[in-house]
Amino acid sequence: MTTWPRALATTVLIATVAITPAAVHAEPLSGARYVALGDSGAATTGAVNLDPTAPLRCLRSTTNAPALVAQRLGLTLDDRSCSAAKIGDLFRSQGPEVAPQLDALGPATEIVTLHIGANDADMTSYILGHCHAGTITGGCAAEADPQWDTEIDAIAPHYAAALAEITRRAPNATVFVDGWPTYLTNASCPAMLGLRPADAAYIQSKFERLNTVVAREARSHGAVYIDTVTASRDFGMCADPSTRWFDPLLADHTLLPYHPTPAGQRGVAELIVAAIEASTVLDH
Repeated sequence: MTTWPRALATTVLIATVAITPAAVHAEPLSGARYVALGDSGAATTGAVNLDPTAPLRCLRSTTNAPALVAQRLGLTLDDRSCSAAKIGDLFRSQGPEVAPQLDALGPATEIVTLHIGANDADMTSYILGHCHAGTITGGCAAEADPQWDTEIDAIAPHYAAALAEITRRAPNATVFVDGWPTYLTNASCPAMLGLRPADAAYIQSKFERLNTVVAREARSHGAVYIDTVTASRDFGMCADPSTRWFDPLLADHTLLPYHPTPAGQRGVAELIVAAIEASTVLDH
């Protein structure tokens, strides 16, 4: 009978332990395959089709753009978008029962959609408090406040940090960032309650400045930026009510002015689907 040296026997024992079933079947990778992050631009269609399983404060809709994208592509969605979210809410809890949005990410995540930043730039306060309030004092275009540009530009480092953290938590994901569509052109309408045409164009210029900041950061961090302005040019808040992508000040679809209508969510979803299909993320 041959006697193996003790060192060889030990090596065989270690090798046997290494291939036991418990070692072969590793833990599944964490994270949903498709994760949606963002604020009300992604979360809601206002009072339409609210998701009763989502935190009430998020006003998340079952027919928002992320839900439509998931349905179209046959993906399981973890939608963390939430109304009033700021970039910091990606990292922290926005309130009771609202976990940090980035908690949904993991190595198994392959697709991330991101739409956030308008609340950080204080767009609502400037639009309502400066432009719409200015309909009786002269208008916001005539009395431009340079601080608005400063606040828009200031989101850049925070947005960059968020993109870097998304990549760290979901290293196998492709990130798709959709910008802000056309809200207004150089014309106004009765549904905007006296907003001057010059102020309408001024408001749209601020959304396009916000798009410029976000697009630059997205591309510099390897994300896919999706332009939504061009496709929505004829569907702003003064378009026909049956086709417009956003509710005007007299919000007759969603009860939320400057928020997407069901048509708007469908339009954005189509652009996101096209961007995802044009990438290689679904080829494996």
